[in-house]
Parts: sequence; structure tokens; C-alpha cells
Amino acid sequence: MTAFPTTPRWIVLSDEAQALEDIYFFLPAMAALRKEGTRVERFETRRWKFSPKLAQARLTGACLLIARSLGREWIEMLETHREQLGRICYLVDHLYSPEPLAAEQGASPPEAGAESEAAQLQQRLFALADEVVVVSEQLEAALASLHPNVSLLTPPLTGKLPDLHHLEQSDWCIGFHGTLAHREDILTLAPVLRDIQTRHSDSEVELMMGRHLPLALSDIPRLKTMEAVSWEAFQDYCSRRRIAIGLAPLMENSDNRATSWLRFLDITRMGGVGIYSRRSPYVDLIEDGVDGLLVGDAPAEWTAALERLLGDRDTTRAMAHNAQHKAHEVGDPLRVLDFWRARSTMATYPM
Repeated sequence: MTAFPTTPRWIVLSDEAQALEDIYFFLPAMAALRKEGTRVERFETRRWKFSPKLAQARLTGACLLIARSLGREWIEMLETHREQLGRICYLVDHLYSPEPLAAEQGASPPEAGAESEAAQLQQRLFALADEVVVVSEQLEAALASLHPNVSLLTPPLTGKLPDLHHLEQSDWCIGFHGTLAHREDILTLAPVLRDIQTRHSDSEVELMMGRHLPLALSDIPRLKTMEAVSWEAFQDYCSRRRIAIGLAPLMENSDNRATSWLRFLDITRMGGVGIYSRRSPYVDLIEDGVDGLLVGDAPAEWTAALERLLGDRDTTRAMAHNAQHKAHEVGDPLRVLDFWRARSTMATYPM
């Protein structure tokens, strides 16, 4: 490997994973890297008609960051001209299954085929990458045998933490703001939320599911539902919305085993105390009863946790303060900046 003769240049080859790119690169690192002289840009690969010659000319000598996926034609171009490129980092938040998804897993034939194709392309990205950057310890362990250079980069805070004055109000909000990938997770809590809302008149439930709200959740008393929003809109929403309790159910299935602890940071940014499934990544992060609650899958455990937070509000407020302290500790954006700053000085051409 030979060193770059000039100041490093980072190009993010974006394939509709903007949130992932923003959380782990642009928001915590871009401004500082540019101030230090590093050139940084995002190239949205799906917005332009692919031209191998133009792509090669633009990418030659650059360090590349690829997040989650990349189109087949782009991968083929990178494979053909790998010797002209700098360091390639592949940022992974999901490990695609090489085996077609079975019908019992709820996958239609097109979905199963898409997953299998994505897995094939992901293997080629592993082969191209100098380093695979993963967002959770579970992914780090899963990829240890698939790539010689796997690094863990946990999520940073992407906004300021609020004051907690809203917890002095009498009416509290119980919120779930997970993506639609977690639809089945929250669905398991339908009877729990219905029971809690029947017995507590001073709480409301907010689910960011809109038209995708399952029928089983539609009859929860004092339910507020809103449409899922774009990544940018959700960041703005988190900065303004205040909740008292955040729900982070994570039932046992392959899609959830590799998740990061981003949900903890989202809940804390909205001023809430989280109730988390007692499995990774939360079991390695949350101190039960101190900065959140850890529960099993049984509905009775979720009911008891909600009763505890709603019934002992002084303790809940203390947990909220502790959660903010932990969020500052584990979500320090400077840690992520240092990660990418180090890789900017390691920029190399392959032999």
C-alpha cells in the first residue's frame, strides 16, 4: 500500500441510505474534516444515469464510503478500477441473508429474491472494502469471519438533549417512533397499551405509524398516530417533541439481532425514559432501574414496567436525568469525528 500524495478526499457513494450516512459520518464529522482541509462530498448514485467513464474520472484517487448497499453497475466499476481508488470503507447496519427468505418468515417471492440478490452484492462489497464499519457488537461478531478488518462504530447523538420540564406536567406521553421494520415488535404490545390506557387517564400513546397502523392497535384509548416522516423531518420532530416514556420492543428475529442502540438516543433526545427488551444491544447499555428499564417478552413484564414509570414519577424523572448523562457519555460526536479523522490520515492506494 502506498500513501496518498495529497490531502485526502472522501466521496460517499449514496444509495438511498441518507440517514445512515448522516448519523455515522456527515453530522458528526463532515464540518470538522472540511475545516481541516479534507474534501468531503456525497454522490447520490441513483439520481444520475450511470456513466463508467465519468464515474471513474470522478472517483480516481478518492477515499470512498459506501453505506449499506450500492448498485450492481457501480460495484462492477469499482471492481474493474480498484487500483485507482483510495481507501474504501463499507458501513453496515444490516447483514443480508444469502438464503432466500422462507414463506413462513412473511416474505413474498419478490422480497425473497431481492434479499438474496442484496446478499450477493454485499459479499462483493466486503471483497472491495479495506475496512468494514459496523454499528453494533452483534454485527461485529457476525462479520468477524467474513472480513479481516471489522471496526465497531456506535451511534452518536445527532442533536441537543432537552430540559426535562415536561416531566413536571400531569399528562404524560408514551411514545413509539420505530421504523416500519419494527411493526411486529410494537404489535405484540397492543394488549399491554390497551390495558394501561384503560386504567390511566393521564397518559396518551403516540405511534408514528399513520396509515400502516395495525387494526389491533387502533382501539387504544387516547391514541395519537402520525405518518412516518423523512429522516430530516424526524430530526426536527425529535428536537421539538417531548415524551415521558419511550418503548423499544425488540422481539427475537433475524432482522432485529443486529440493531444499534440508536433508539436509546432517540428516546433520550425527546426527554423520555425507555423501556427496552432485555436483549442486545440494550442489555449491554441500560442499567436496569437507573437509566431505563429492561424487560422480557412477556406482556406482564411490559405492563409492570409501564405501571412503575407512571406510578412513581419522581423515580422516573431521576431515570430521565441519568439517561441523559449516559447519552452524553456513549453518544459523544467527537468520538465519531476522531474515528473518521484517523481514517483520513490512513488513506491509501491498494497495490
